[in-house]
Formats: sequence, structure tokens, C-alpha cells
Amino acid sequence: MSAKTVTIESKDYVFNTLKEAQKYYDAIVKELYDAKLILTTGQDFEDLKWIYTAYCNYTNHDVDRLKESDIVGFKGISTVRQNAGQYIPTECCAIIFSDNTEEEFFTDKAIKEIAIKQNPR
Repeated sequence: MSAKTVTIESKDYVFNTLKEAQKYYDAIVKELYDAKLILTTGQDFEDLKWIYTAYCNYTNHDVDRLKESDIVGFKGISTVRQNAGQYIPTECCAIIFSDNTEEEFFTDKAIKEIAIKQNPR
């Protein structure tokens, strides 16, 4: 089985492997979490926005919400994720919408879904 490449269209960049892309964006989320920053502009903002939008379009997740409310920011949050029956604390992204609501967003899950769609068997 060959490695899945991932193309991030917002910056026209191709990661050679799924893991490379996941690691890159996990580091951005961790940095946002550690620094307690809200990302509202710049290339990382555009990338995360593209990743979330592409994920939603590929999976039909929150498509109506994207039509109703704009993405205005991203921040790192702490949450609990279930993995193999265990609950593990982890950092993830929170999307901030223009209506002042927030939603958890796991970049690794979204990037995996994008890689699957970009690399059909």
C-alpha cells in the first residue's frame, strides 16, 4: 500500500504522507493551545479554514452551518477523546464562527478524510 499524499489547496502544498500533514497541523493546534492564542488571519488560518471546509464538504458535515455562519477564528482547547475504550485528554482545535459559537475540530481526523478523498483506490 502506498502512502497517501495530502494536498492543502489553500497554499498549494502537497505533503508526502498523511502522517506528515497531521503532524504539521497538530503542531499548530498545540501552539495555539499552549499560547492561548486565537488565530484570525494568515496562512495557518486559511489552511485550517480550508481543511475544515473541505472535510465538511467531503463528509456532508455541518454544510448548512457553513452557509449560515462564517469562520472567524481558531483556537486550541483541551478536550477528552475516546480511543480504544479509554478516555484520553487531548488538545484539539475549536472553530469560532461569526455568530460567536464554537465547535470542536480534530485536524487529524479531517486530514485523514481529505487524504482518502484525494487518493481513491
